[in-house]
Amino acid sequence: MTAGVPANGRLLIDAVALERRIALIEKGRLSRLWIDRGGPARFDLHLGRVTKVLPEMAAAMVALDGLSDGLLPLDRYATPLHEGQWVLVQIARLGFEDKGVKLTGRIAIEGLGMILRPNGKLIEIPRKLKDEDRRTDLARQLKALQVDDDGIMLRSQALDWSEAALAGEYNLLRRHWVAAQAALADPKKPKLISAAQSDVDQMIERHLMAGGACMVDGTSEFVRLRGLLKARGAPDGNLTRYAGSQLLFGASDPDIDLDIDLEDEINNAVASKVDLPGGGWIAIDPTTALCAIDVNAAGADAGRDAETRAIEVNNRAAKEIVHQIRLRNIGGLIVIDPLRVKSRTGRDMFDSTLRKSFGAELDGAVQIGGFTRLGLYEFSRQRSGESLYERMQAKSDVRRLSAQTALNGVIRGVIAQCRSGVVGAMSLYVSPMMAQLLASDVNGTQILQNELGVAPEIIADPTLSEDAYRLEKKI
Repeated sequence: MTAGVPANGRLLIDAVALERRIALIEKGRLSRLWIDRGGPARFDLHLGRVTKVLPEMAAAMVALDGLSDGLLPLDRYATPLHEGQWVLVQIARLGFEDKGVKLTGRIAIEGLGMILRPNGKLIEIPRKLKDEDRRTDLARQLKALQVDDDGIMLRSQALDWSEAALAGEYNLLRRHWVAAQAALADPKKPKLISAAQSDVDQMIERHLMAGGACMVDGTSEFVRLRGLLKARGAPDGNLTRYAGSQLLFGASDPDIDLDIDLEDEINNAVASKVDLPGGGWIAIDPTTALCAIDVNAAGADAGRDAETRAIEVNNRAAKEIVHQIRLRNIGGLIVIDPLRVKSRTGRDMFDSTLRKSFGAELDGAVQIGGFTRLGLYEFSRQRSGESLYERMQAKSDVRRLSAQTALNGVIRGVIAQCRSGVVGAMSLYVSPMMAQLLASDVNGTQILQNELGVAPEIIADPTLSEDAYRLEKKI
């Protein structure tokens, strides 16, 4: 889940390749990893054109920029629709499998601290704020900002924002709507007016606005985040640019203050076996229908009372299972096979530890089923996008890296060598599949050219695996 980054967590952002990797570090451990490769998001604002009205479905098909036609229900647009009509719409639901995107004409431009509803008129302040003086002051500030009967719904996290931060947020959202109106007044072709903040972007901004520490490897991403803080009138002392000679996630720089190798941690996060501190291990096996987790003692505390040992291993496993589920972003039905214990106390301890470890997620994201008659433990967790395994691995019967993961790995490897002093005219030997990817990916080759100073010669080498490469100086 993307929400709920603790204030004491630290974010490390790797934005040097074609994807962003965002690591949350808590108590010296990798607690969560997000891999963001862009693409359409919910609430993206589009100028579209109605291609067909479907009375039998009470909907219309709308041509969009860069996407298949989307479905716009007729009751989600303020006026009757006809073929050829230009419309301003937002993505209400992303497409999946064989279904296209679903659209809405009820525009709501979401920001970190407020939601702008054009022509919505109302100013809404969260009910949780009981201080009447503060409510009155916020209403006054928002009323002073309001243009053209805009509806403004303030978010809870903005209740203590300064007047400058509120003004900065409103002006940012307002610019998106002004751009949309200008596009509708002079339509030429369907276009993406403004990309909505992804869940990952919202998480990063919440973290920064709360004063959380954040280090960024990548000039463009650092400048973007610093600009957002400046636009909201917020200090940027908690945002740091990494300028080391290594890549951030592979760095041993003392300024980073990390006792773990992040690259190793990421690779381990898609492995099946996870060792438990103190002995024992768990096996995590995600399938289409559910995720099965097996707890194994593996000789831990051999010679001790079997019941006591099982209870202690299960307790350690419960904490690690929750950690791994969050790190890997596992959702859906999850079934655990803990070590068998005879006592009700032992089962209750496992249940209590698991619940305590989930904490606030029990308020809705996690539903506990408990122990079954066969001694298995069941619960479900709300899905939130792809799991880390799905994001990093190719869809195949054999575990292997996805094309995007392999491509970004090669790019990061070359950048690491460049930071060690390798520059100039180079031959880059890669697998045939990678050679094809680089030949068709302008952004990837541009990154390599920027780092080396000149575009490398790409040479296909059938002996190399999908993510392997060799960089040689051209003679």
